[in-house]
Amino acid sequence: MARKVYFYLGLLWTCFILYACLAEASSIPKTSFFPIPNKDKIAHFTFYCVFSLIWFLFSNKKNNDKKAKIRTGIVIFTIATFLGGGVELMQYFFTDSRSAEWADCIANSLGSAIGILLGLLITTHKKK
Repeated sequence: MARKVYFYLGLLWTCFILYACLAEASSIPKTSFFPIPNKDKIAHFTFYCVFSLIWFLFSNKKNNDKKAKIRTGIVIFTIATFLGGGVELMQYFFTDSRSAEWADCIANSLGSAIGILLGLLITTHKKK
């Protein structure tokens, strides 16, 4: 996939996360097909896993240096962690229908870490 596609996909996904986490709760469709406990934590994990994977693939499209990939992963993890924490603070201070939770920050960080590990696996074991 072209690097430009990862860039626009990353921007789109970042905007999606911001909307999904900051929009009024009543404007987001509810899914109650199956009662899954902590489904919002699963959503947070998934949001940040995909976020980190996309931005990792964008940043390492032509990079074969494993140390550079790890450094990039650390930078993306840090950005994702600050983004997730910032969103939680915005929920706390600027929304009426949302609440900030430490568990969301943990789910965000775990998702980011898994996304980066997936990115490392994908870029390290690609056919040449």
